[in-house]
Amino acid sequence: MSSLQKVLITGASSGIGRALALRLSQRPIHLALSGRSAEKLAAVKAGCAEAATVELFPADIIVPHAAAKMVQAAHAAMDGLDAVIHCAGMGLIKPTLETTDAEFVSVTNLNMRGTFLVAQEACRLMVAQKRGLFVTIPGILGKAAMKNSAAYCASKFGVTGLIKVMAQEFQRSGVRFTLAYLGGVDSPFWDGIGMAVQRDKMIPADYAAQLLEAALDAPGHLVMNEIMLQPESHQM
Repeated sequence: MSSLQKVLITGASSGIGRALALRLSQRPIHLALSGRSAEKLAAVKAGCAEAATVELFPADIIVPHAAAKMVQAAHAAMDGLDAVIHCAGMGLIKPTLETTDAEFVSVTNLNMRGTFLVAQEACRLMVAQKRGLFVTIPGILGKAAMKNSAAYCASKFGVTGLIKVMAQEFQRSGVRFTLAYLGGVDSPFWDGIGMAVQRDKMIPADYAAQLLEAALDAPGHLVMNEIMLQPESHQM
């Protein structure tokens, strides 16, 4: 079992974040769950096992100062922050010439800027305590391009670059970073995507959560820098 006991999960109201919260709640762990919907977070908490202490911190991380305040509140409530698993994000699969400026701004604002805001404050606190793990999910489109996904790829490639820079800046500070390049996870991501997909052939959200759990379980002097998993039909 990991020695990490104080964990913040963003995007915890659905998809991988929700699956991870439910998995980790089976441990004697202190969980801080964040997402935009207080109602959905409450439903996740209701499904969590009794082994964990679960607290909720609803926040829209792209609202000015909201991300920093949310991370600070979680840190204060748990009296520390061993790990942040940043799952918040949004998708857009649309041809470049059909993508509007507003759509491009919306996707990059949440996926890239949102990650920056959460990671920046988390690292500020983790450096001060000389330990911490930051995990985020650029997905496979943060490593490989795919047609009809210009805005989404731009945002996720940006996340990859951002975290790799931060890993260099915070080297030997006690802060570790994990990037998860997961492709085709069966989650609500696909609910609003006008694209023919075989969801039964995708990565189950709980299995994706299991991989992130493995990153948490790495000994403190080791780090799982990158995780890559794809459906067999989507191999790079």
